[in-house]
Amino acid sequence: MSKEAAATGTVLKYFKNQNRPYSAQDVFMNLHKEHGKPVVQRVIDQLVAEKKLTEKVNGKQKCYVINQDDLPTASEEELVLLDKECLELSEALSSKQEKLKQLDSKVRKLNSALTSQEAQNKLKGLEAEVEEMEERLDKLKNEAVLITPEEKQTITKQFDKSVGLWKKRKRMCINALDSILDSWPKKKKDLFDEIGIETDEMIGVKIPI
Repeated sequence: MSKEAAATGTVLKYFKNQNRPYSAQDVFMNLHKEHGKPVVQRVIDQLVAEKKLTEKVNGKQKCYVINQDDLPTASEEELVLLDKECLELSEALSSKQEKLKQLDSKVRKLNSALTSQEAQNKLKGLEAEVEEMEERLDKLKNEAVLITPEEKQTITKQFDKSVGLWKKRKRMCINALDSILDSWPKKKKDLFDEIGIETDEMIGVKIPI
């Protein structure tokens, strides 16, 4: 059997089994390059000439399909059975797609959840934090001294220093505003509104004594 004769049988069988349009390049590739591309093209042209294939031209692109007149025609009973089979397959596909959707959702949840090791590490961290808070709570209940006198003295000094700076800067700001108000034609409130000033009194804050 010649190469073209062998290719003719293979190509014709492929078109019959697939029953859908293909270009010569598609056939060449889909047959895994079993036959050379020029051989495939010659075979297809010969099958078109023999009216075993039908040629469709779309611009410069040509595609080929098995001659539908050579295919058996289904009876009415067969068409009814095919419609029923299509409906059953469609319902089965819909069911599978819904199940796949549910499984995808479950997989996403599992992927976003902590691993066993991560959960154990987090649990250990939380247990240590709870233990520390319980110890602190016990000390507070028993009025235990949580800071040393030295620490308390340092905090008090820093507090007094901060309050002193607060008073000093407030006094400097008020003096500057009073100088401006001496030549300001409007009310003090108008000046504050225009330059965006909020005093401690306006926001309900008092300097510690």
